[in-house]
Amino acid sequence: MLKKILLYAIPVIFLGLFSSGCNQKIEQEAQTNNHIQVVQGTVGSTTNIETPELNNIKNIKYPDVVAEVGDTKITGLQLTREVTIKQNDYVNNMKKPQDESFYEKVALGLLVKNALIDNEVENQGKTVTADEAKSYLEQQEKSMDSLQDSDFAKITYNKTIKDNGFSNASDYINSPGIISITQIFLGRGKLKNSILQSIPKGQNEATKAWDNYTDKLINQGNYKIYLPVDIQGYRQLEEQVVLGK
Repeated sequence: MLKKILLYAIPVIFLGLFSSGCNQKIEQEAQTNNHIQVVQGTVGSTTNIETPELNNIKNIKYPDVVAEVGDTKITGLQLTREVTIKQNDYVNNMKKPQDESFYEKVALGLLVKNALIDNEVENQGKTVTADEAKSYLEQQEKSMDSLQDSDFAKITYNKTIKDNGFSNASDYINSPGIISITQIFLGRGKLKNSILQSIPKGQNEATKAWDNYTDKLINQGNYKIYLPVDIQGYRQLEEQVVLGK
């Protein structure tokens, strides 16, 4: 099964790298940042949909491009897949089915937010080079090698490699797609760290600070949406549903 694992939940951030329908080896998907979960904790963020099933999903409802954030285009296929993931989460995992408009708002909100964050990473000079990303992956492999074969993290790491079409860790680490995705994730991590460093000592509101920062990005409206979907407040709406408010 596919999983989304938060950057700050465990040291190994790529155990669930391809949780949102990226193709095997993802060279093409890496370029479009397709369904990559951002570093913050997001409710309803796990899915039991297998990769082949997501790869077979077609966009028959939305235009080719549903939104633009700077030079980044969010496609109808991306939205279709994200809606499918959200629907699976709420219907099959949480047993809290919602209407289609809810899934669209939350899915598109997440995709736009990720693109806004990636723009901030670039604008603030927090991008990560390919060499830095590869070095991270190599260190990750060494960490996994030091674990017992029965360790859950190592089992999950090896399964992730195989599930995404790689026969060994070396092919995984040297894949241009993997390196590209790693750059994205680490860049987001650097940005989040810089935001959290601004919190006064003794104030344990890291999650709130990051949520406020990303909410502000969305509310500033530096994006174009070509659907009748208002993404503002999507995070709060999702939290209300999950918490039963």
